[in-house]
Amino acid sequence: QNRLVQDRSVLSKSLEDDLAKLAESRSSIDGLVAGQVEKLAEGRDILTRALEGDLQKLAESRSEIDDIVAGHVGKLSEGRDTLARALEDDLAKLAEARKDVDRSVSGHIDQIAA
Repeated sequence: QNRLVQDRSVLSKSLEDDLAKLAESRSSIDGLVAGQVEKLAEGRDILTRALEGDLQKLAESRSEIDDIVAGHVGKLSEGRDTLARALEDDLAKLAEARKDVDRSVSGHIDQIAA
């Protein structure tokens, strides 16, 4: 019976040692997992900052493009107005020249008729 008690004691000691090693392994694994979670969070923060920077650059670029387009639209409008005035001037000159031609032709017809 003494032998049985000793065997039980050895078995208990062995189980306690195994449980201690298991707890130590679990603690080590928990530490590794926590480290990986922290690295993932840091990576996410870095990525978030980079994306926010890219979005800011895109917004600035869009603003610049909008300004450029607005400038071109303004220039096109000015050019259209200048062209319209030039065409109106040319039409007025043509109308005046036609009147001169009509008067000249009428004068010649009157001279021929007389």
